Amino acid sequence: MLARRQAVSRLLVLEARGELRTDHARLVAAGAGVSLRTVWRWLATAREEGRTGARERARFTITPEVHARLARWCGNAAAVQRELLAEADAAAGTETDAARRLAGVPSLATLHRTVRRDLNPGQRAALSGGERARRRSDVHLRRPQTWRNACWDGDHKHVPVEVDLDGELVFPWVTWFIDCTTNAITGAAVTPHQPSRDAILAALRIALSRDGDGPYGPIGGLPRWYGSTAGRTSSPAPSPQPSRRSPSRSTRWRPTSRT
Repeated sequence: MLARRQAVSRLLVLEARGELRTDHARLVAAGAGVSLRTVWRWLATAREEGRTGARERARFTITPEVHARLARWCGNAAAVQRELLAEADAAAGTETDAARRLAGVPSLATLHRTVRRDLNPGQRAALSGGERARRRSDVHLRRPQTWRNACWDGDHKHVPVEVDLDGELVFPWVTWFIDCTTNAITGAAVTPHQPSRDAILAALRIALSRDGDGPYGPIGGLPRWYGSTAGRTSSPAPSPQPSRRSPSRSTRWRPTSRT
């Protein structure tokens, strides 16, 4: 749970400074919807085991090595699984399910499910069709030229730079909204974790704010449409409606309600 990791990290910082009070833990409990005893248990777990979040269940993920195998086989998951099985059998000297599970070889269904979960539509298209196919799912710079704040694109970017967060090296993420006509960044938020609702709302707040002399700049406003450049919608609109003007079938534009 993201809220738990953030809250426990802040409580540990307060504890290291000698400023931790019961009121702090009570505030976290109220915000997370748990009991005060649960918050103290989270802190004890962080001290003893060094983890601020829940224990993560081991699951198969698309690593750079697996991604390279998929690219080599043009997205053929069955061929990749056969290759992994052959390597596991050769290393164990026998063809047994136990040896394959020990080597971490996923089933074909698990591999298909992981590809759909870990790779966006553009990445999946690139496996079989190359860069040209990937760009068909990329709508950046392909919106019709209209007027400022007519349409925004929202996206998340993983920054390949390690930063020190309370003594731990993490890779930050940038969540931003870009005006399609001017290519100006209307709002952005940097988080030390996977993008979530807090990053999207922070970036939207900056994007919607309009203050020529303040820290947010004069770009902000209320867009008529906003969508996602990666084929995944990250806007908080209550009722999505596709637009006929969208250049990509994998991208949905959403109208904003004007009051």
